[in-house]
Amino acid sequence: MQSLWPSENLLLGLLVEQPRHGYELARLVCDDPALRAIWRLKRSEVYFLLGKLLAQGHIAEVAQASGESPAGRRSAGPPRQIYEATPAGRAQLDAWLSEPVATPRDLRAAFLAKLYLAQRRDPATLSALLEGQRHVLGRWQARLLEVAPTEPFLAMVQRLRLAQVEAALAALADLRGLDDGAV
Repeated sequence: MQSLWPSENLLLGLLVEQPRHGYELARLVCDDPALRAIWRLKRSEVYFLLGKLLAQGHIAEVAQASGESPAGRRSAGPPRQIYEATPAGRAQLDAWLSEPVATPRDLRAAFLAKLYLAQRRDPATLSALLEGQRHVLGRWQARLLEVAPTEPFLAMVQRLRLAQVEAALAALADLRGLDDGAV
């Protein structure tokens, strides 16, 4: 199974929730403050990623909707393709959401996208993701604590990496409130 970019999985997750047309998806990604905190995708990038997901069989075109104005009136605009996740796309998303990110550097984009989708999806997915990520970061922390570089620059790099992992672990502890629907 080909690995998707986090932004592709994010679009796939939104399509698993419900079928949508490209413009609606682009508007959601571009206007949702939570998603904008993770990415700044342009409408053209959303359409590019939809093309990739379609070519890989993760989504399918299921219908065409006539163009509508923001007020809900029919407009002269072209019909819009409605996309939905395929069974392969749903399996891809389930697999992606069940795996914590492998490295601390992936927390900024990939983990936050997973967290966003998991909290929208269900408490069990969210809880499993948080627990899995805590274990991965705990292993990183243990490896970093085993290292005691004597060269000053390497010691500084090790301290910065350890601080990043410890901050992430503290943030995960704070996120436990998400399990209870507190956020």
